[in-house]
Amino acid sequence: MKIDFIINSLAGGGAERVMVTLAHGFSKFNDISIITFNNKTAYEVASEVTRVKLHQGRSKNHTLRSCRNLFNHYKKKINRPDYTIVFMPENALIAIPIAKLFGIKIIVSEHNNHKAYPYFKSKWSRKLLYPKANAVTVLTSYDIDFYSKLNRQVVVMPNPIILPKEINTFSKRKKNIFAAGSMKKIDVKGFESLLKIAAPILKKHSDWTLTIAGGGGNGIEILDTLRKQLHIENQVILPGFCNNIQELMQESQIFALPSKFEGLPMVLMEALSNGMCCIAYDCVSGPRDLIENGKNGLLIENQNADAFEKELERLVADDELRTNLAANAPKSVKDYDLPSIMAKWKRLFNQLDA
Repeated sequence: MKIDFIINSLAGGGAERVMVTLAHGFSKFNDISIITFNNKTAYEVASEVTRVKLHQGRSKNHTLRSCRNLFNHYKKKINRPDYTIVFMPENALIAIPIAKLFGIKIIVSEHNNHKAYPYFKSKWSRKLLYPKANAVTVLTSYDIDFYSKLNRQVVVMPNPIILPKEINTFSKRKKNIFAAGSMKKIDVKGFESLLKIAAPILKKHSDWTLTIAGGGGNGIEILDTLRKQLHIENQVILPGFCNNIQELMQESQIFALPSKFEGLPMVLMEALSNGMCCIAYDCVSGPRDLIENGKNGLLIENQNADAFEKELERLVADDELRTNLAANAPKSVKDYDLPSIMAKWKRLFNQLDA
């Protein structure tokens, strides 16, 4: 089977990481390509996966330029796949009309909840174009009702993760609170709020540190200024974009997710799989699908900063609680391993082929 994955770029982000993971998994038995419209690459792609870089053209209008490039690519029959899987609604605006024109089956893969895209382009592309897709995949059941009004074939398709082969002994890890995400979205990701929440805790517990990993935009500069204003610059580490997330997680004890909204946060899934003690806002949507409060992590009332600070300090102060929550974390995400999620995708292909 020939499958094309389409996304704007491979810049550092959760959706991009999911795409690369899926492409690598399917490439063992299929002809896989990743098509991008912009030349930003943060993830290494295996040699078995074909990279198609449709970045050419002088047009300043990204959508028109990308439509033209994708049309010219698929105009050659040899380039047409059995399936095109397009990530993110803004790229669906480009891919759906071209795929339908050439008779290519197309699946739209959403990677956030439907309330996370308020801007006009996404609303318009969803209402007009999603009914023309062969299927729409969503991360959790939260979005089923919304997308079922736009497409008859809506399937819950969680993100896949690569489960670690080994997990470092928890007691030997550093006393570090870890968070990660795009620095272009520090407000949505809640990183400024996290610094303010952590500041009194770090001052009280001088043997603890906080690491916030991620790149893009001017987020690092904003957080750097804030950590100095809060007088915690010596305990807050801002390493930028990191390819060694798993290593950093297995060196840290606590993972914090202060996001205002998520889809099904891959970074939280990875933290759980790497045996971290996790604390997250019960935001819309995702964390409640992964964390059973008090068993494999802590869920905090959404955006209740006082409650988040209280429970984070409890984790820092209580070695036994941290250890118990971390011990239950890995087994709670076993159903999200790559083979299990690939099997779900194969079932969807079979349904669409029937």
